[in-house]
Amino acid sequence: MKNKFIILSVLLALLSCNAYEKPDIPEEKPDIDFTLTKREIADGEAAYSTFYKPTGGATGDPMPFYNEADKTFYVFYLLEAHQGQRGGIYLTKTKYFATFTTVAQPAILVGDANTRDQAIGTGSCIKKDNQYHFFYTGFSGAFGDYTQVAVKATSTNLQNWTKKLNPVMAQAPAGFNPREFRDPCVYFDDTRNKYVLAVGGMKNGKAALVRFQSDDLSDWEQIEAIVATTSENPQEFEIQTDSDIPECPDIFKMGGKWYMVFSRINRDVHRKTFYRVADNPNGPWRKCNGHETFDGLWLYAAKTVSDGTDRYISGWASSGQSFNSSNELDWGGMLITHKLAQQADGKLYPTIVPAVDAEFLKSVEYKDIKRNGTISGSGDSFTITGGKVVFNRNVSSAKIEMKIDASQATKNFGIAFAAYENQEDAYKLTFDLTGNNPYNCPALFMYQRGKEYNFTPLVVPQNKIFDVKIIIEKSLCVMYINNNVAFTNRITNLNQNPWMLFAEEGTVKFSDIKIFKQQQ
Repeated sequence: MKNKFIILSVLLALLSCNAYEKPDIPEEKPDIDFTLTKREIADGEAAYSTFYKPTGGATGDPMPFYNEADKTFYVFYLLEAHQGQRGGIYLTKTKYFATFTTVAQPAILVGDANTRDQAIGTGSCIKKDNQYHFFYTGFSGAFGDYTQVAVKATSTNLQNWTKKLNPVMAQAPAGFNPREFRDPCVYFDDTRNKYVLAVGGMKNGKAALVRFQSDDLSDWEQIEAIVATTSENPQEFEIQTDSDIPECPDIFKMGGKWYMVFSRINRDVHRKTFYRVADNPNGPWRKCNGHETFDGLWLYAAKTVSDGTDRYISGWASSGQSFNSSNELDWGGMLITHKLAQQADGKLYPTIVPAVDAEFLKSVEYKDIKRNGTISGSGDSFTITGGKVVFNRNVSSAKIEMKIDASQATKNFGIAFAAYENQEDAYKLTFDLTGNNPYNCPALFMYQRGKEYNFTPLVVPQNKIFDVKIIIEKSLCVMYINNNVAFTNRITNLNQNPWMLFAEEGTVKFSDIKIFKQQQ
């Protein structure tokens, strides 16, 4: 597996001091390409480094675990069979979620024929005493209706695992659908002083979190399940959601609040990762003051992990561009991680991972190569009224920073990629501050030729000024705004093509524009 290992002595020194200030690295002045010619660079099989993806494969359903012993994040993930390797749970490791080291083994856990884990699904890892316990989903059609069960493997080193398949750790109890029982999450519940195993399931056609408790992580006793409700006033043992199944659930305590993260499997425009908040793990589990997501459609199956100080959320961004025949984005893709910032009212905002921000150190010169409409300004500042400014192509991974003053605009402005030739094929990351849209809230959209591909709610400050950072790698870009919004998108022909700024209504000022590349 081809991987990119980037060792930045200055970055590590800064990280050891828990700081991410940029050193003074000279500006790079490349030959500017003033052409608008379209470049088509297929990257479907290519490895990604910042947004981890193995060569020839796709990162699916990350299961991050922080190992205190070596101060390292172990990111287990699902990988389908590819290039002669069996599908199962694989592993990459990282210190700061900016660069990754792939474990040499072909797989950590794989399924075996005619067993309870003939195929393997998502789970979670926890440590008790000197042993690691990995709970995961076993899929098999050889055991009657119970096609999905929770099983376990144990290890002393996080790489060599001993399966414990008989008896299974848990299966759907009476009254729950035995064919919809997956993605076990294990956590310690200090309100019970016991471990709790929570499994995504279904009861009477409604989403449910089936729960069990244990003292030793081996013998499990069923406790009251959490069941979905669409009521705006959920009660104890209820979660406010219309999800068919709460996929990849994750439960944790942070700042005195309990949080539940889950992915909504429904095949529609809201198939993404959500969260709910409660005062205790029995609920009621509610939306947090109207806030309920971390990103758009290109963050799915996300789970969180903490090193005891900071908490991160990792999910996958589909390598697909449009919904497939099943009305969903293709499964698996690139690993996306945001740092979570808890607010005083309990909201969890996604922010850029500090080490990713600091990885892009070298300033890069850029030029505007085309203008259209009413434009003023030059260099790193442009004011646009009904027009666009196109910039030269970036030929490597990059970070773009800018400030957007939208105090004289309300919608239809933003940043676009794949802005080659006449820009008609450009994918536009579009701001709408009005809430006059199908989702009834201010939002970010991705459009191409008028077609909506993605959206996420937008937090609009009173002054309508937005500080923006965008990380791009090959066909993927992640935009962060004001340390409270993240917007991930996969964009065909983003790689090595021009990009642009636009404002179709009102007047918008784009200033302090900077581009950085990774230090080699």
